[in-house]
Amino acid sequence: MLRRKLDKLTKQMDSAVDNLDKMSEQLKDLQDTMVKLWRAEDVEENDGEFRYPFDKHGNLLPNTNITRRLN
Repeated sequence: MLRRKLDKLTKQMDSAVDNLDKMSEQLKDLQDTMVKLWRAEDVEENDGEFRYPFDKHGNLLPNTNITRRLN
């Protein structure tokens, strides 16, 4: 009986880990999309001049926290 409960718990933990991995991948994809949108917005609105979080060439600055973008 204990063995069955442990097996069930193990399956649930594996499922939770798989879900977390999928969510992490989706968040990374969303971040990439937001960076692309911000870059395109800067090109369109600022005559090709890039604002934070980008350098003058449109590359994301190192050690940048993209959860907040200053306007």
